[in-house]
Amino acid sequence: MPSAMSSKSAGRFPAGTFESHQDGFAGVGASRVKLSGKGAGRHQSRALVVRTVHRGPAVARSSVRFGGTHAAGTKYVVRAWVRATSARPVALRVREVTKGNGVQMRATRVVAQPGTWTPMKVQITAKKRASALTLRFRAPSLPVGERILVDDLRVAPVVSANTTDSNGTGGEGAAGQLSNGCGRTKRGIPTCSGSTYVGAAHGSNTDPATLEKQVGGRLGVRRTYYTSTGVDKAVKTAQADLAAGRLPWISFKLPYSWSDMVAGRGDAWAKDIARKLSALNGPVWVAFHHEPEGDGDIQLWRKMQERLAPIIRSNASNVAFTVVMTGWNEFFGEAKYRLSEIWPRGVKIDVAGFDIYQQYGVVKNGKTTTKWTSFADYYNRISTWARSAGVAWGLAETGVTDTAAAARPSEISDAVNLMEQYGGIAYSYFDSALNSVAPWVLGTDAKRKAFARALADSPTLR
Repeated sequence: MPSAMSSKSAGRFPAGTFESHQDGFAGVGASRVKLSGKGAGRHQSRALVVRTVHRGPAVARSSVRFGGTHAAGTKYVVRAWVRATSARPVALRVREVTKGNGVQMRATRVVAQPGTWTPMKVQITAKKRASALTLRFRAPSLPVGERILVDDLRVAPVVSANTTDSNGTGGEGAAGQLSNGCGRTKRGIPTCSGSTYVGAAHGSNTDPATLEKQVGGRLGVRRTYYTSTGVDKAVKTAQADLAAGRLPWISFKLPYSWSDMVAGRGDAWAKDIARKLSALNGPVWVAFHHEPEGDGDIQLWRKMQERLAPIIRSNASNVAFTVVMTGWNEFFGEAKYRLSEIWPRGVKIDVAGFDIYQQYGVVKNGKTTTKWTSFADYYNRISTWARSAGVAWGLAETGVTDTAAAARPSEISDAVNLMEQYGGIAYSYFDSALNSVAPWVLGTDAKRKAFARALADSPTLR
């Protein structure tokens, strides 16, 4: 998504950080709108300030009309965060208009608080083709001298997890339901947009019950890792996860080299995994040799995936075949790792997984990284590619340093909210110190609170 914009042309969507522009917002009547000084925003940056010169309604309305190029039925999510000088009700209204005429209106209302930011969210489905959206923030009664602050505005179409058919299931109908009411296929793929499993890898395949108690919610997805001889342990753990309502996402190391696997030496081993998992009462996701970059001839890795995918899927109708990569290499690394080069050909892959970490605060060779990883940029690249490839996608691993969480306390929940808009179906946090170059563990209050917020709105298996 583009940075905050000053153009009044329709068809664009703001990132709404209000660093240099007001995104077309202006005051109505006695209301006044301006940009705050640095430090007033959610991330110690700037925010949009709404006040009034007379006690009464404080209203900020956008002259920018967002949207404009969609088809009827396009779903939008509008998100923002608000803060007030004292506890004040604030409403966000989203109005669909076409040719100057109103079509529909959706709104939400919260009580903004001093000293803390409160999220707002409105979902609206366009009734008209090429219509536009206008936004309005309104506090019904604001004393002179008080103010409402708005930050991190997001207006974006909901990018469906749809891949090869109208409901994003590759032709597989709903076989169950998630806790949020969305359907899912037998392999665990959500059948409606905006459903993102949130979960984690915890410790060394450690039971996450303690973590779930700390964050006050159940993991929607749980990542675990096994060697080629750990099949029975993996099946037992997956069974326990399903009983707890978690979707198991398992990575296996291979019993033989990539070339031997391509030649069929590991076929019986793969069939054994599929048949054992097929006996479980729920969906399971499986990956083989994740993060392959630098481990050998990447074309042999691709052919290995092509060999195993049909074996797993044909022997286990409840198992989704997933392919997990680093992400950075595919978009910014050597040409040989481009998705066009390494993505399996001629076989069905259910989920593409990417291991992308927030690099801000990582210390390497005595130097601290001060550049923030842009998940919006990654999500945009991944979702565009995933639609063309006909595959669902998610983050198989991700993490935030303690430094990043202190600077941006909502970094985790923001990344999940953004993923929902781009159509990702899974966000798995790496809550472990194993093989780590930075402190990813959910070991601080800021991290656990942000993860808890993300988890609270995410679906689980039923």
